[in-house]
Amino acid sequence: MVTLGIIGVVAAMTMPTLINDKQNKELEAAFKKSYSLLAQVTQRVILEDYGGQIPENKTSADLTQLMDSYQKYYIKSSTCKRNESACSSVFPVSKGNQLESFINKNYKTFSGKGTPAALCNDGIMATIDGGFIFFDIGTAAESTYGTIFLAVDTNGWRKKPNRYGYDFFLFQISSNGKLLPMGAEGTVWKENTHCSNTSTTGTNGYGCTSKALNNPNYFKNLPK
Repeated sequence: MVTLGIIGVVAAMTMPTLINDKQNKELEAAFKKSYSLLAQVTQRVILEDYGGQIPENKTSADLTQLMDSYQKYYIKSSTCKRNESACSSVFPVSKGNQLESFINKNYKTFSGKGTPAALCNDGIMATIDGGFIFFDIGTAAESTYGTIFLAVDTNGWRKKPNRYGYDFFLFQISSNGKLLPMGAEGTVWKENTHCSNTSTTGTNGYGCTSKALNNPNYFKNLPK
């Protein structure tokens, strides 16, 4: 009986770790799949639709055109743009201008602390595998004016954890059309300040994409 009791205690101690490891491996696999496809599609969009370089001084109209280009290469995808008033039922919002509120209410920062910032609220695309791609362009009133950002929710908003740096990853398109993982050199939000286990800033987790892509132990060490 004592032996069985010890086995039970050990099992109770190791089971949460095993479950957590399994979940983290699933998050890693989903991230790699989403990134691979996004990188391929971005390359096609920039080369075939934009001749290798996106225009400078980009506007909301340019972002709408960019979303249409991405939709061509994501088979059976649907989009909901910021100015739309009747979005498809596959989306978590009925109107495009509700995206900011949706992100605030349904996502968490990397540390799980603080109110999440709501970048990438200018449009959303649903992909056939259940994931979502969010689009954003910096306005004239912002320091990121003209910069295009993309974010992927690798497993869709209905599936947790809905957390920056876990299943929500941010990218930036450079002036020469390259897809840059946020946190990398040349991006707005740096890894050392925007991928923190303790920070309460709303953008915490934005800078984790580069780390998730390049650090083989990243998903093993996610904050609990």
